[in-house]
Amino acid sequence: MRKFMKYRKTAVLTAMLLGISLFAAGCGGEGGKAGDSGAANTAETENSDEAAGSAEDTGSTEDTGSVESAGSEEAEGAGDAAAGSQDGESAKEVSVQDIYKSVGESMELPSMVEGDDDFISNYYGIDPANLDSYVFASAEDATLATSVIIMKAKSEDAVAAIEASLNTVKDQKAAEMQGYIPEQYDIVADSSVKTEGLYIYLVIAENAGDIESMISAALK
Repeated sequence: MRKFMKYRKTAVLTAMLLGISLFAAGCGGEGGKAGDSGAANTAETENSDEAAGSAEDTGSTEDTGSVESAGSEEAEGAGDAAAGSQDGESAKEVSVQDIYKSVGESMELPSMVEGDDDFISNYYGIDPANLDSYVFASAEDATLATSVIIMKAKSEDAVAAIEASLNTVKDQKAAEMQGYIPEQYDIVADSSVKTEGLYIYLVIAENAGDIESMISAALK
């Protein structure tokens, strides 16, 4: 009986130890799995951070490229604008009436009268259709040859025809004065037709050089 009880105690103790061992092994396995899961989660987090960082870097690079591209386009636009501004200055538009007004205010001229379309067409064969604008001013006193004529052609093709017409004006003025008023004839003889782009002008006056300088400066 004692042997049986001793054997039973030994069996119970052995079973308890075995149970404890199995429990410990199970806990260790679950802990290992948990540890492995934690490590995996940490690795995934690190990979996600790296991917996010890479995406941010890529985005920054693309943004930088966009900014540089935009800056380049703005610079080109500014260059085009500057070029456009320069072209506008080279194609300067000047009012012939304003030029004539400035001449009258700055230079001493006799009383002048201005011819209209019929006058320049009938007396000098100038076709108004070729003109964009003009001033044809002559001395009211018929004994004076003084004239200030400034014309702007509508096109380059019309410039030569207008220049020829103003030379006709000069020749007729010279014919009117020759033999009658020699000093006025000399003034006419010293005059000449000038052209600057679409502008053609003829100044017949004692101070013609000064007036021509004013006109030329206004056209530049």
